[in-house]
Amino acid sequence: MYFPQELYQKLQKRAKAESRSVASIVREAVEKYLNEKEVVWEKDPLFSLEGILDSELTDLVENHDRYLYGEKKQ
Repeated sequence: MYFPQELYQKLQKRAKAESRSVASIVREAVEKYLNEKEVVWEKDPLFSLEGILDSELTDLVENHDRYLYGEKKQ
């Protein structure tokens, strides 16, 4: 892995100040980045649609208006 010289110098300085290796700081930073960017599918609105086609609404295509808006008033 390659870093611009200025960035690598900052890493070395931080590692020395914390009595750690540059590698451990990089691993920690990458892990933090990946955890922040991780998608939590259970919170995604589309996740709630899982299995919708397996439901008992087998007539959904033909009667979608009824399911969306209710029965027609006579």
